[in-house]
Amino acid sequence: MQQFLRIFLDIVLWRQGPQDLPASGLLVGITLAAYVLVGVVQLALLDESGAMWLVFLVADPALLTASVWLLLRLYGHPERFQQTAAAVLGTGALLGFAVFLPLQILVTGLGFDPASPVAQASALLLVVVFALVTGRILKLATGSSLFTGIAAALTYFMAINALVGALQGTGS
Repeated sequence: MQQFLRIFLDIVLWRQGPQDLPASGLLVGITLAAYVLVGVVQLALLDESGAMWLVFLVADPALLTASVWLLLRLYGHPERFQQTAAAVLGTGALLGFAVFLPLQILVTGLGFDPASPVAQASALLLVVVFALVTGRILKLATGSSLFTGIAAALTYFMAINALVGALQGTGS
């Protein structure tokens, strides 16, 4: 397991890519479980509603993996799905645990309101990191440009946030 953590860290640091992971359904399952577990901790810290739990524990990973699958299909590389999905989910879990959670705890612990400039700047930083890491993974997996990978990552991000916005608009 330590070997995989090192690979995920190297993917985050742009030293390796999804091609450095084995094509393994088990690894996809483990990274999915880790991704969801980090989401559980984040949601518990934020004291979110039941609807948000459903979005971030079911819709988010489903949309993320479906987006990876579709993108790889469009670029003619469906055989790279397991490696790419494991890379996206694994780096998402690693970033969530090592960066997002500590930053969330710090911002919340310091008493900043979610609408404060500090919280908003932190959220923007997290989006940029997510877009760069995931965008590069998608670039390598599809053989496209970094711009295309980042655009795909941001499209997923906008879709999940539109879903959240729709749920919050209904008062759920």
